[in-house]
Amino acid sequence: MSDSRTGANGEPVDPAQPDQPAARPAEPQGQPGAPDPAEKRGNGRIMAIAAGALVLVGAAIGGVVLFGPGADTKYELTTPETLAGEYERDGEGQKGDGRAFGEKKVPGMESSADVSAEYKAGTTKKLQLGGAYGSVRNPEKAVDWVFEQSGKSLKTETGAKTKGKLETFSPAGFDGDVLKCREYRISSMSLAMCGWADASTVGTVTSMNLTSDGTSTLPVNLEKSAELVAKVRKEALVEKK
Repeated sequence: MSDSRTGANGEPVDPAQPDQPAARPAEPQGQPGAPDPAEKRGNGRIMAIAAGALVLVGAAIGGVVLFGPGADTKYELTTPETLAGEYERDGEGQKGDGRAFGEKKVPGMESSADVSAEYKAGTTKKLQLGGAYGSVRNPEKAVDWVFEQSGKSLKTETGAKTKGKLETFSPAGFDGDVLKCREYRISSMSLAMCGWADASTVGTVTSMNLTSDGTSTLPVNLEKSAELVAKVRKEALVEKK
């Protein structure tokens, strides 16, 4: 019996010619939405810069000028092991004599000492506390100075840009003279910086909340940031002995 075959178009096919293999399906181009390795590296670098910005702000306020011991000091600023019920200090708190950046002057402040510390809550929340205590004659001018100096440092060192205006808040539990907050952006990262002042302390709390994958940050809510600062300040202040 003869071997007679036809192709798909009805043309005869040589029986000696082997069948052609079926075409291979196209290779998948990767899972949709999967981050590119280069993108992940870039985000990691930005994350490191943003985290460094927290420390930078603490350093800017931690180096306030010292005109002489503040005789009117009522409270001292400390760096407790825990803050606001969830933040744990990452390493030891730092304390200086206030002379570190002696060429800078906080208007109307006589500083006895400065402190700073880094905190974290789990793997997604980061906080930097920085400040000084002594005698503050004009709390509002002191806070404005802090934002001016810290803003310059952030822009120069990290390329940070401000978003929105500097806002004043009066959250529940805050009994200082003035509390202001502002949002800063470093590429895709956002952080909130709040500064307060009263008769004896000037301080900043800079916070950043990461997404669960650690590649970006959650939107900043300045009102909630101010509420956090009220808690942090209350726990960090101790009455002078």
